[in-house]
Amino acid sequence: MADVFDLLEHEWARLRGDRTARRRLRDVCAAAGGARSLADVERYVRSAGPQDADRVLLALVRRAVAGDGLAARVLLQLLLPGTRALARRWWALGDADERAAAAVAAVYHRIRRYPLARRPGRVAANILLDAATELRRAVPKLVALPAADPAAEVRAVPARPDDGPDHPALELTELLRDAVAAGVVGREDAELIARSRIGGQRVADIAAHRGLRPRTLWARRQRAESALVALAAS
Repeated sequence: MADVFDLLEHEWARLRGDRTARRRLRDVCAAAGGARSLADVERYVRSAGPQDADRVLLALVRRAVAGDGLAARVLLQLLLPGTRALARRWWALGDADERAAAAVAAVYHRIRRYPLARRPGRVAANILLDAATELRRAVPKLVALPAADPAAEVRAVPARPDDGPDHPALELTELLRDAVAAGVVGREDAELIARSRIGGQRVADIAAHRGLRPRTLWARRQRAESALVALAAS
């Protein structure tokens, strides 16, 4: 079954060569080096330097916040790589389809509400950062999300009444508790999994706060997760 990313790519296959759409976004095409189609706009942004790409994204977001749905859709397409990364990162939001839908909705919402006056540059980074914040707030309060300092203590907090017992974040939290109690994984490795898989923090950021190389924590998480799989299967 196709997820929202597949549906967007299917729609883009038609839209990227649509002449009417190109005419409607004539100023955007001009900003993209005189692009003759939306496909050319995409190619330009993907290969351009940061300043040139930002000029195109700014032209799109100006239109989007003014109510231009086509411009918002094109900008969403250009931000799909980052949106896919958000969907992979926020494991606690549900299964793959739920994460994809949540990430797309958050990015699109931030496109339409982009604060042009305060942030007239670095459009892609700002939208994705704001979308990540929105997704963090959507994570069910099944465990305490990590503080700004990933080295801070992780504390369990009560689940909300509407968070079902089968929610993946709750299942992982319970498995981590059992694994620590059984001595299958250490507390630090359990916290690493909780912060990155539930809290959505980047392993690189956690590594920086712990004074370790990201590759070291990737390896530790992989070993700990293998132990969790074995425990769950036993």
